[in-house]
Amino acid sequence: MVSGVVAAAPARAVEQGEEVKWDQARVTQYAVDLNAAIGAATQALRQSPLQSAPQQRTVWFEMKEDLRLLRNTASHLQTELQAGAGLEETRATFARIETLRHDAEEIGRKSMIPAPVMDALVKAGAIHNQMRPYYYGKK
Repeated sequence: MVSGVVAAAPARAVEQGEEVKWDQARVTQYAVDLNAAIGAATQALRQSPLQSAPQQRTVWFEMKEDLRLLRNTASHLQTELQAGAGLEETRATFARIETLRHDAEEIGRKSMIPAPVMDALVKAGAIHNQMRPYYYGKK
């Protein structure tokens, strides 16, 4: 993982309205970390007990499917970045991850997510947030 000081730099730049320069090595490392964090969330969900209420079971399966899609997309992003693809080539994949993340968050609002799953999702979300300035620049 990246130290707190280094990780905070892109966020500070966005807050101050500065342009964030593309850093292939850093974004690639974030993609590796994101893929691992999503994998941990997927594993935590698989290990959590299946809810007995029918509505909660449906939500659990929806979350499982969203995490599968997130894992596949994050893995693709990691592979592309490791192969040298840059901002333009990977922007659509990153945007897809953002959409899937929002879908998973919406599903999460409908259910009681076990703490280990929530912890893993929060970690993945934090890594995703660190990547955003590189893709969307200043805001």
